[in-house]
Amino acid sequence: MPNKILEVKGINIPKTKLGQSKMDKLLSASEELFAKNGFYGTSISDICKRAGTAVGTFYIYFETKTDVYKYLMETYKKEIKEHLAESIRDCTTRYERERNGIKCFIKYAMTKPNVYNIIWGSLSIDRQMFVDYYVSFADSYSRGLTKDGDEVSIGDTESIAYMLMGISNFLGLKAIFKDMTDEKIDEMIDETVMPALTGGILK
Repeated sequence: MPNKILEVKGINIPKTKLGQSKMDKLLSASEELFAKNGFYGTSISDICKRAGTAVGTFYIYFETKTDVYKYLMETYKKEIKEHLAESIRDCTTRYERERNGIKCFIKYAMTKPNVYNIIWGSLSIDRQMFVDYYVSFADSYSRGLTKDGDEVSIGDTESIAYMLMGISNFLGLKAIFKDMTDEKIDEMIDETVMPALTGGILK
């Protein structure tokens, strides 16, 4: 879990490097255990034991176990958006933005497959957490599609955003299942995904 300082309700942000290190250990342990055993199969004492910290340390930073989960979700959202923004920074067309963005997400998913377990696992903890996560991405995506409206064939950019998010999500799973190389990912995108998009969604 990278060192990311986010303002999230229920989280007490550390004020020292030592405190940040302790919090990072708790987050890494939580991520590993939630992905492996699920939210309900993981206790706060399990997290502290894996992190090598006392249970009291947990409550310095987090009020509840759910707060840790929310922090992980917010971290993933921030990381993915930053990676996507960087991947399309020099793109000049919607075609390039879609191609680079889809590949970027697939590569991120392959390096952090636990993200799927934790994001989709949030449905059984707090449905609104799951809804807020995807609505945030859909809103950003829809705004980008609207901005590039001259290159988009269909007017309902919100529905297109959800469609394209679905494509990225499930191609990410395919890449993980098949342990695809960069070359295979490029081939899948260039020979299947982009022709499908230019045949309907993109002008």
